[in-house]
Amino acid sequence: MLLKYIVFLLVIFTLSNAQKDSKFSGKGKYGGRGRQKSSLQSSSSKNSSAFSNSKDRQLINKIINGSSGTKAQYPFIVQLFERSNSSTPFAYSCTGSLISNQWVLTAAHCVTDKKRNFLSPPNFRVAAGNAQLVKGSDINSLYQVSSMGAFGYKANPSLDLALIKLKTTVPASVSTPARFYTGPVTPSLPVTVAGFGVTKFGTSIPSDVLLQTRVNISQSSNCSIFNNDWKSNTGPQVCQESYNGHDSCQGDSGGPLVTTVGGQNVIVGITNDGGNKDPRATNGCGYNVIAYYARLGYYASGISKVIGVPLSTLVAT
Repeated sequence: MLLKYIVFLLVIFTLSNAQKDSKFSGKGKYGGRGRQKSSLQSSSSKNSSAFSNSKDRQLINKIINGSSGTKAQYPFIVQLFERSNSSTPFAYSCTGSLISNQWVLTAAHCVTDKKRNFLSPPNFRVAAGNAQLVKGSDINSLYQVSSMGAFGYKANPSLDLALIKLKTTVPASVSTPARFYTGPVTPSLPVTVAGFGVTKFGTSIPSDVLLQTRVNISQSSNCSIFNNDWKSNTGPQVCQESYNGHDSCQGDSGGPLVTTVGGQNVIVGITNDGGNKDPRATNGCGYNVIAYYARLGYYASGISKVIGVPLSTLVAT
């Protein structure tokens, strides 16, 4: 059964990858914790007034109430930049993680349009190994993208995870790949989310530095109430609730949810989406929110096959 599932994932990845020249823009099923379309312009990020309907809710992510993270802590961190077309400038959009010297992991809604078709690879650039946000003319010299793919996201928006292949390899002196945590994800697991997203809901300026904050895994009934695709934390998504104001937000989409194994940060999940549980609330990030992350354990075997790296190399032990 596992072999059949992996083969199915590979087929879906190939089909999704074939759509790489599709038209631009969009944010996936829930709007994502939001890619930050520009450092000056925000993609529409309305409050999740319809959040109880998982098909309508929109997500925002940027680290709220966080502290700065370092390259030593996140040697795999990357920044994703995009442009609408060849005549417009690149601007920061999402966070991601290097998982081999030529492959990047991010959220599928960061690289697809509203119909979940992939955007054109030439309209993306990737900055690797920087704990500070890349700006100005330096963006044009970043790593170029050769192709992108996902694991069934076109048909099922809850499978919000994508792989980006770079045109050239990233030297170990610049950035080193992350490893995966594939063990049980329970409320007792200590996790931290990191990204370059906004620090206050409703603003459109990403953080100048990598930020991180501790968050809490949840498996309460709220997880399925606010997302009817979520069944448990053993599936494709992990649930997180915040009652202390610590959260991801707009621009953090695709960023890593990590835990520590052997003194190193390893990836538990990838930031997908979230929102406030109170439809009357004015904040979509921070206090009283619920959020979801793509669980790496669910995808690890499929990712291993696609990028050609042994599963034993990808998984932290």
